[in-house]
Amino acid sequence: MVGILLKQIAIMALLIAVGWVLRRKNFLSEQGTKELGAILLRIIIPCVIVKSYIVPYSRERLLELGLSAGLALLGFIAAMLIAYAVYGKRRRIENFAAAFCNAGFIGIPLAQAAIGEDGVFYVAASVALLNLFQWTYGVYIMTDRRDAIRAKTIATNPVVIAIVVGVVLFVGRIPVPEILTSTLGYIAGMNTPVAMILMGTYLARVSWRELLDRRAYSCVLLRLVVIPAVVLVLFWLLPVSNTAVVMAVFLAAATPVGANICVFAQQYNSDYPFSVVTVCLSTVLSVVTVPLLSTLAQALL
Repeated sequence: MVGILLKQIAIMALLIAVGWVLRRKNFLSEQGTKELGAILLRIIIPCVIVKSYIVPYSRERLLELGLSAGLALLGFIAAMLIAYAVYGKRRRIENFAAAFCNAGFIGIPLAQAAIGEDGVFYVAASVALLNLFQWTYGVYIMTDRRDAIRAKTIATNPVVIAIVVGVVLFVGRIPVPEILTSTLGYIAGMNTPVAMILMGTYLARVSWRELLDRRAYSCVLLRLVVIPAVVLVLFWLLPVSNTAVVMAVFLAAATPVGANICVFAQQYNSDYPFSVVTVCLSTVLSVVTVPLLSTLAQALL
């Protein structure tokens, strides 16, 4: 699995380089980047998730779905508690960055590469919970206002809707026409290249000097090493025999800072430039940390 991960990360790095060049040469404008991000969030990732649930129903699959959701919940609770213990409300960007991983943009491609299509099925719950917690607890951390949390925003989130549709199709054993399945497949196939190219455009916005910001390193260390290590120990202590599910959820938990932090920083007038630095720096360093952590996880799980 380590070899597969290294190969996938190398491919991701090349795709990120493509995005960097496109943005630096102005082949992709700032507005174009925003629109590409909207397509990824509203169309591509939901299609990836729905497609992952179009599988034959079985009791074993249902148990795997419940297990992946339970593990993801445990991982996020641990991440949020650790981030709050370290940063509290004093350093809101760092708290948000450390607590929330990039389960959608990077977690799905990683799990898909390491485990196959089943990996997407297992990680889907992590993506759903990530969105749920970001738009509730995350908003509270950013604003310190409970009234900023809107149930309508969560209910109309494309990823949450995709999870609901996917689960209904799976549990209800609803047949899906092949033409729709193929269409979903084509759109889902764009997930990795579009997500990584977008990451490259984020990287193009900051200078190498900005990536040396000392403030970011403690936050990135927490996100990439401390929190995944704690999550791995928690998973190791659980009496779970399905290592594929555990590994998929762990890979998602070990991913760098979620790119959505930039959206939240802009929306709530927080430190947007620093949020971009946390995303870019953690993404660059994850090329080293994710393979190392996955090797450790393979030895323990």
